[in-house]
Amino acid sequence: MRQSIIALASILTFCTVAAEPEQDELKFGLGGALITQDEGYKDVGSETQFVPAIAIEYGDFRLLGPYASYTFFKTERFEFAATGMLRLDGYEQDDSDVFQGMEDRDMSFDFGLEAEIDTDFGEFGIKYTQDVSNTHDGYEATLSYGIPLRVEKGRIVPYIAASFSSEDLANYYYGVKASEATADRSFYQVDSATNFEIGVQSDWFFGKNHMIKADASYTSFDSTIKDSPLVDKSGTFQILLGYVYVF
Repeated sequence: MRQSIIALASILTFCTVAAEPEQDELKFGLGGALITQDEGYKDVGSETQFVPAIAIEYGDFRLLGPYASYTFFKTERFEFAATGMLRLDGYEQDDSDVFQGMEDRDMSFDFGLEAEIDTDFGEFGIKYTQDVSNTHDGYEATLSYGIPLRVEKGRIVPYIAASFSSEDLANYYYGVKASEATADRSFYQVDSATNFEIGVQSDWFFGKNHMIKADASYTSFDSTIKDSPLVDKSGTFQILLGYVYVF
């Protein structure tokens, strides 16, 4: 799902930090993460899945599992990059009785731009992605702010974020088409939505080759998603525990 891919990218970003690679030096990391999450759909409880973590970094290019980026402008405190990723949202009819008779909602490939700004009072992030696979035909824009706290063998980063999803995107994953409406599942059109997230990331380094990551987060749904007949929760949570070995 989408939060899993974000967590995976987060893991792999820090695996390269642990090794402190030189410019244009090829780096490779391998590991995995256990992710427990609840996406908020009716009759779909929390689930735990194992996500492999495979990373390749060469110069300004990073391939982080299903997430890729190329940094084309960088200073000491600012980075600007092009990104591409698989959005692993969606569901199939067999996932829950509430989806019976509905069309499957598929994952998409999203392309976009992101910027990171490092200041004396925290890290700011701006990201924009657009579906280029003709799946949901929507876009998402995210603003984030985190405060890195250095500790002896790693760092802890409390953060907040706000993500704006276009109507096309939000309606694709949480709406109900007229052809899918039943007596127990009414037609529902989702408007654009702004979800808010709060969480903490932590990264613990042991030598140049080992990193353990532990994260927890909660995302509060916009009211237009909460009111969907497919949803019975006010938000989603995620807990992640991962390990990466950097060769």
